[in-house]
Amino acid sequence: MVRCALTAVVLCSALAAGCSDRPKLAKVKGTVTLDGKPLPFGTVTFEAKGYRSATGKIVNGEITNVTTYDPGDGAPVASHRVAVTANAEPGPAVVANPGEGKAPKADYMSGKSLIPSGYNDPTTSGLTADIVAGENSVEFKLSSAGPKK
Repeated sequence: MVRCALTAVVLCSALAAGCSDRPKLAKVKGTVTLDGKPLPFGTVTFEAKGYRSATGKIVNGEITNVTTYDPGDGAPVASHRVAVTANAEPGPAVVANPGEGKAPKADYMSGKSLIPSGYNDPTTSGLTADIVAGENSVEFKLSSAGPKK
């Protein structure tokens, strides 16, 4: 009796371990440029309807470490709308000589965007990516004029 119960527990555990509610993911790499020059840093977000968003880092124009659940696991296999953000380092919140009446710069909370704000939202960026099984390479060419409407 104990042996049957133990066998049942092991079998159920094995079946549960094989089941996952996570979608199929695929590796993504690529490039992001602004006016033909590599975007020095930022974040790229892949959004597909019905799936968790995936994000990746932009380092010297290269998309790296695209992650949905675990570091570097990739993006869901699907058609995605894409957003790109890139903000400069925030300015100081403290004025060097407070008695002079100068206020902190407007960017003291978050750095100034290096790209037009239309790229920050997947619904306005105009950027898309079809992620398929296997390795994917994407290229996003941004313009200082902003997304095409």
